[in-house]
Amino acid sequence: MPLPVRPRPDTLSAYRLGQALQPGDAVFIWIDYGFGAQEELDPMLQAVFLQLMRRGAVICIASRSLEGGQIAETVLHAAAAAFPAYRDGYGVSWIDLGYRPAPDVALRAATVDLSAAYNGVDQSGRPLTGLPLASRLRALTPHYFRLAYVFDLGDGYAAMMTYVSQVTGLPMIVGAISMEAPVIRPFVATGQIAAVIPGIRGAAEYETLLHAPGPATALDRGGALVALFILLLLALGNAGAAVPEEPAD
Repeated sequence: MPLPVRPRPDTLSAYRLGQALQPGDAVFIWIDYGFGAQEELDPMLQAVFLQLMRRGAVICIASRSLEGGQIAETVLHAAAAAFPAYRDGYGVSWIDLGYRPAPDVALRAATVDLSAAYNGVDQSGRPLTGLPLASRLRALTPHYFRLAYVFDLGDGYAAMMTYVSQVTGLPMIVGAISMEAPVIRPFVATGQIAAVIPGIRGAAEYETLLHAPGPATALDRGGALVALFILLLLALGNAGAAVPEEPAD
């Protein structure tokens, strides 16, 4: 029997913010992880993409890591299998601005002029002037965007908080690796960050809320079974130690 996954308050808060989006609302996704963190953060990103597609949001991706754009596009296409508007809708339903050197500087400049901050081209070098969505999203502010997400292995959340959310008031959600979540929760408590999705467990909770069990649920259940097996071995070892030895003849 599969072990139940019960969503905790952290994940519920992030999920509810996503559910409040209306068709056509714009969301900014900033990728601050590379290939080494994919096992934990890719399932979380995929669950968020699935929710955004169901809500009909438009998506603008940018990256703080060199490989982030490639990772995000691969995950987006996995989530978009049942959503033709996203599978075939590049430039209208979503765009990928990719990576720029000094990414924090680009992020800060995006609050004034999004296109100029990314040199007027997307991840693959196409001019943004030819992409309808890019023409609509002029700056990284609440006037054009409803939410920002950071999928974070390092301190990308701090840059987003400093240069965007604290300056413009744009709410931000952080998808964090498990070890980073306790560092982020104090910022959630003070309202500087809107919500945090904590690690693979949080991703599995997100899938549960979406009624779409996927890779995070499988990984979380596998980890839980390993933990139960270890506890069983410890219990058996303790039981064996408690049995009195037979006296020697």
